[in-house]
Amino acid sequence: MGRVRIMRRSLASDSDDKRNAVLGEIEAIGSAAITDVLSWDSYGNVTVKNSNDLPLHVQKSIKKVKVTPTKDGNAIEVEMHDKISALRLLSKHHGLLEVGSDDQRPSILGINIRGPQATTTYEIKHESPEEEITE
Repeated sequence: MGRVRIMRRSLASDSDDKRNAVLGEIEAIGSAAITDVLSWDSYGNVTVKNSNDLPLHVQKSIKKVKVTPTKDGNAIEVEMHDKISALRLLSKHHGLLEVGSDDQRPSILGINIRGPQATTTYEIKHESPEEEITE
């Protein structure tokens, strides 16, 4: 079962300590970025940061690190936990997705745009009658 799914179930728990711990985990996933783990330059050279130098919230946001030996060196793959799911859970927890009249939430507006009406123009060419040639 996915980590986000487990956290979602734990948020429904009665224990405040457990709920706060899960909320902290979700916030860690939602606030971390891949650039917290690695960096690259304009030449495409990628540098992975030492795991001991990563803050705890960044370490919690890493789902998988895969190292594959190749003839040119190690190929490293870093996969982060799903940030969108974490942010969706946080939004739901803080009431940002509930329907109501709360003025603190962003508004959703419907916008209708009308363009100019299309008109079709036809050009009629009149051909002059050819003059008859008499012999």
